[in-house]
Amino acid sequence: MAQAVAPPLLPVHYTSTTTGQQSSSPMQMSNLSESGTTLTPSTTSPKRRPYKEDGYQAFSKWMASDDDFFVFRRFESLNANTILWMQFRISELEAKLEGIHEEIKESKVSDNLKNSSFAWDAKYRQERTKIMGELSCLLLQYNQFIDAFSKIRAQPRAEDRQIKNVATWLENKAITPPETTFVQKTGDLITINVRNRPPLGRWIEECRGLRLWKIFRAKPVDGLHVQSEATVYSSDKAFERFTTISIIFGGLVMLLAPLWWLANVSASKTRLQIITGFLIVFASIMAISTTNRPFEVVATTAAYAAVLMVFMQMEGKA
Repeated sequence: MAQAVAPPLLPVHYTSTTTGQQSSSPMQMSNLSESGTTLTPSTTSPKRRPYKEDGYQAFSKWMASDDDFFVFRRFESLNANTILWMQFRISELEAKLEGIHEEIKESKVSDNLKNSSFAWDAKYRQERTKIMGELSCLLLQYNQFIDAFSKIRAQPRAEDRQIKNVATWLENKAITPPETTFVQKTGDLITINVRNRPPLGRWIEECRGLRLWKIFRAKPVDGLHVQSEATVYSSDKAFERFTTISIIFGGLVMLLAPLWWLANVSASKTRLQIITGFLIVFASIMAISTTNRPFEVVATTAAYAAVLMVFMQMEGKA
């Protein structure tokens, strides 16, 4: 839900006017359902530089105000490299353990060497005990690392509008430029906002104009939302109500339009063409406006076709 107009590249000062727009995604934390729209500032007041003065504190507060602003790097190649290094080190220790085991296994009985006692290892073969201690720490770290990274890797890649959100805010130069280069690694950026949305839903979220309408505005939440003329929060609940009403209206149209049309047509071929057209439209709407799987779309379309076939049995005008 985020689009932005980049602010001037000169030091930014703030007045009560705004010159740009940017929107964000729904809030899922604190049981809220809002999203933000950031308006870029103008450059006329030389007395106050809020972003320059607040730095990371302002950036952190802004990021925490909405899920769509949470954009971070996953460091995919570095994580893979680290896992490979731990795997290599564990394999080295494994080989040493196997070597010790084979050495004792091939020894003479008179040597009184054992593979069957940790207590004996601790007293007479401390090298193996030391390896086991290092392995226990490494394996725990290795397993936890893979488990944690698998969760990070499962996060969706940040959408272009979300990346643009952060990039636009950073152009205020609140953060030292070398520390803002992470936003340029677009292929490595992730978002915590995991929602399964249909294509139509994604398109609506990217409509900046809709999110700026007053009827979609969300009430500010003290301590969470950034109280600034540069940021406006919209309510996903309002969008859900709007979507629900639209679906109900569209459903009535898809039922009543063929009913009245077929009632005024008598030729069977023409009626079949009308039904075919409505089925294609219905299937297309289901595909882009719902998250149903393909076979569910087909099943729903088949049910709609059955209704239209009932309409076809109506006696039309000659």
